[in-house]
Amino acid sequence: MYNGIHHVQRAEDKGAKVIAEAVVYKIDTDENNRVTAVHWYDANKQSHRATGRAFALACNSLETPRLLLIAANDRNPNGIANSSDQVGRNMMDHSGFHCTFLANEPLWIGRGPAQSSCLVGPRDGAFRSEYSANKIILNNISRVGPATVQALKMGLVGKELDEEIRRRAIFGVDLSISLEPLPEPANRLTLSKTRRDAHGLPCPDVYYDVGTYVRRGAEESHKQLQHIGSLFGAVEFNITTSLNANNHPMGGTIMGSSPKDSVVDGDCRTYDHTNLWLPGGGAMPSASVVNSTLSMVALGLRSADSISTFLGQRK
Repeated sequence: MYNGIHHVQRAEDKGAKVIAEAVVYKIDTDENNRVTAVHWYDANKQSHRATGRAFALACNSLETPRLLLIAANDRNPNGIANSSDQVGRNMMDHSGFHCTFLANEPLWIGRGPAQSSCLVGPRDGAFRSEYSANKIILNNISRVGPATVQALKMGLVGKELDEEIRRRAIFGVDLSISLEPLPEPANRLTLSKTRRDAHGLPCPDVYYDVGTYVRRGAEESHKQLQHIGSLFGAVEFNITTSLNANNHPMGGTIMGSSPKDSVVDGDCRTYDHTNLWLPGGGAMPSASVVNSTLSMVALGLRSADSISTFLGQRK
């Protein structure tokens, strides 16, 4: 497991200053389109200006493109780093759903890690040219809660209620399925024309549709789940019909090999500004089906190496 506070503390140990509740809203660029400064509001909405030789905007795939669009200036009328018109585009998340049932033998779900195992077979194959990969997680979260709700709906009380809760908790299964999205330019973050935040800055509007690729992947996953259910002698077998968000935002400042169709290069360095990096999930050009955190960390470390090299060359 990873938490960003680890690297925040390491940076502070080396002399970095972390300013809480600071909101950047403006970016200055010079005649060569290098970034020269950022303007930010403090908690009292007082504006400040910070200069530097290299800049990194690491606000993930929602706030980074939002800031780039808000900070449009005379040299960059469509937004900072947006000559390709790809800032805010190609938004992705691991849309998913759940499958629940009662097995024909005790499984004792809820003891040990929250995710005890995962089926990896559907993650890759030739089928991905037609429909999305998926990840099927055997959730190891206690089933006592849903078992209690189900038993109460049966009108049970006393000892019968206790026994039914126990039975359902012991035999209950919850599978969590995540699906692979594609980077579609139409899945896009733009600036709201009607909503503004407490600083008066435009809020983000996001249009997102999982598309046919993901929907076909869900249909294929249903077949896999039905087979799994049959192996467990499943009863009360249920697959949720609506796709849920998994809150793994990716895209928005997509990585690529050309400034014509991407925002950053392989080091998360912007094509439009030689001293600006956009590390994090926003740069990810594809999503697979696995959680994005460690990939984001890797991109951050890769960017840090690139920034270090850049600063060393300019001494």
